[in-house]
Amino acid sequence: MRWVGLVRSVMLGRDGLDRGRLLDAVSSAGGSNVRSYLTTGNVTFDAGPREVAALNRRLESELARIVARPTLVAIREHRWIRALVAEDLFAEFDPAEWELEVEFLAGGASPIDPRSLPEPGNTRIVATYEREVATARPRSGPARPHVNTLLERASGQRATARGWSTLCRIADDP
Repeated sequence: MRWVGLVRSVMLGRDGLDRGRLLDAVSSAGGSNVRSYLTTGNVTFDAGPREVAALNRRLESELARIVARPTLVAIREHRWIRALVAEDLFAEFDPAEWELEVEFLAGGASPIDPRSLPEPGNTRIVATYEREVATARPRSGPARPHVNTLLERASGQRATARGWSTLCRIADDP
């Protein structure tokens, strides 16, 4: 089964984590056929569905050791990411005017209660899922909280966001 790993607050080339170390960490944790995307800690890999929770724990532990801080890795099925992208959530938004993002909690996090999300100001909540929130945020102006802030306040848990164009690119992975 193909999976997507989204590493929180990691920029490859910083804190001792480069592309090779990230790929090695995923492989050592139990993933195979590992690929990375861009420089923000996005990987795809193969693993059995019963293996992914333990793989996630091992990977987070290894990445925390490398970067010297706790590091969330939100893992989703690749086919789920493809289905999300196929929904074309942001069709009505001009990317030149809006930052289009999806926020992810850890796979084992409690489901989101959409009523718990704080007032988004000028940020628009486009869709909520079990552990994800899609938002469009004006590129400029006041009262435009980042989706990380909204989801973390609502859930009390760490989260990681990805731009829509990044998710589209990952969804295209064979």
